[in-house]
Amino acid sequence: MTRRTTGFGPSLRSAEHGFTLIEMLVALSVFAIAALALLRLDAYAVATAADLSGKAAAQLVAENSAALIASDPAAPLRGGSRTTVANGGRSFVVAQRVAPTDDARLVRIDIAVSEVGGTGRAGLTLVKRVS
Repeated sequence: MTRRTTGFGPSLRSAEHGFTLIEMLVALSVFAIAALALLRLDAYAVATAADLSGKAAAQLVAENSAALIASDPAAPLRGGSRTTVANGGRSFVVAQRVAPTDDARLVRIDIAVSEVGGTGRAGLTLVKRVS
């Protein structure tokens, strides 16, 4: 039995012939799917980073409000209030609710912060002694 060395038989293929069109299309489609997956992952990472930035800024505003309340010698007024605060070039709405506790010497203060036109939100609760 002799071997064929110059033919285009299914078992032998010369290196001169390269890839077929089907092989190129399959490789291109695999590459396109991988590129789209990476692009989507990148967009998700950017959106998550923006959300984290807004939440961190809102948390900072909530902690600043809590520090102002804790350091104020006057007792906070009971009930709710809303103020707008600018911090870091952003605007935040700070909602504060002061409620009594079981102990008459203490009040509970709930602070909720939300970014105006953004997704940043934070909440904080503290207890303050009133004389």
